[in-house]
Order: sequence, then C-alpha cells, then structure tokens
Amino acid sequence: MKTNKLNSMLLAALIAAAVALIFESCAKPPVEEMTRATEAVARAENDPDVIAHAASTLARAREALINMQTEADAKRYDEAKRYAADAQQFAEKAIADAKNSIARQKEDAANAINAMNNALASTDELLQNAHASDGRGLDLPRLDSDFAAARTTAESATTANNEARYREAIDRSQEARSALSAISTEISQAVIAVNRKK
Repeated sequence: MKTNKLNSMLLAALIAAAVALIFESCAKPPVEEMTRATEAVARAENDPDVIAHAASTLARAREALINMQTEADAKRYDEAKRYAADAQQFAEKAIADAKNSIARQKEDAANAINAMNNALASTDELLQNAHASDGRGLDLPRLDSDFAAARTTAESATTANNEARYREAIDRSQEARSALSAISTEISQAVIAVNRKK
C-alpha cells in the first residue's frame, strides 16, 4: 500500500517535471517584439534632434533595450517582451518629444524676433528724434554706434532663425533687445531731464 502511494507520488512528480520541461522548451523568445524595439531605438539614436532635445527619454529606451536582452538571454521571455514594449514606447516618445521641443523653440524664436524688431523700430525712432532735437545733451555718436551694433546682433538673430538655429536666435535677439533697451532708456532719461529744466 505504501509502495503504491510512493509510486503514485513519484509518478505525479515525474509528470509535473515533464510538463514543466515541455512548457519551458515550448517558450520562445519574443523575436518580433524585440526586433521592433531594437529598430525603434536605432531610429531614435540616429535622429540628431532626439540627441539634442530628448536625451533623457532616449536613455530610458536604451536601458529598457538592455534589460530586454538580459531577460531574453535568461529565457525569461515574458519579461523580455515587456521590456521590448517599454523600449519601443520610450524610443517613439523620444522622437515625439524632440519634435515638440523644436516646435516650441521655433515659436519662442519667432516671438523673440518679433519683439526684437519692434524694439529696433522704436529705438530707431527715438534716436532719430534725438538727432532732430540737437541731441539733448546725449552722446549721439556713441548711441549711433551702439545702435549699429544692436542692429548687427539683430541681423545675426534673424539669420540664425532663418537657418533653424532657434536657441541661438533667441539668445541673440535677447542680446539685441537688451542693448536697444539701454539706448532707449538713456534717450528717455535725457528727454525727461530737458523737460524738467523748462
């Protein structure tokens, strides 16, 4: 009786081991998912905009890809499949993030250029009025020189914007606006001082 029970338990254990072995040998790596993930990460890595604007998201895609391969090598295919999905998702997000970042920079650059051009026009008008009213005690040659330098900076901002170097366009336009603001302030203060003397 004990022998039959022992034989039954041994047979059950052998069957369980055989079933586990069959399932393990039937499990296959998620090749299709892993291929898609690898291709998606490669696309993101080869996009210079992603490198410049979405490096942290790209790093997460690379990390998921490494984890995917580690799990596949260890024959933990469900985990490998999950990491493959993560890698693909992060790679696609990195590409989308880069496009969105560039679009925001383009819009910011356009706004900065517009504000700079308005400042350029208003400062030019102030400077022309100062010349027409005998300078009001201003150092007009220096202000003319400062204005010419600001105009050159403004032209370089416009060139950068036209060449899709948006960050540079923003920086240069802010530099020009700062110089123009200093000129406008100096002229305005001179006008106020002259008016007080009247």
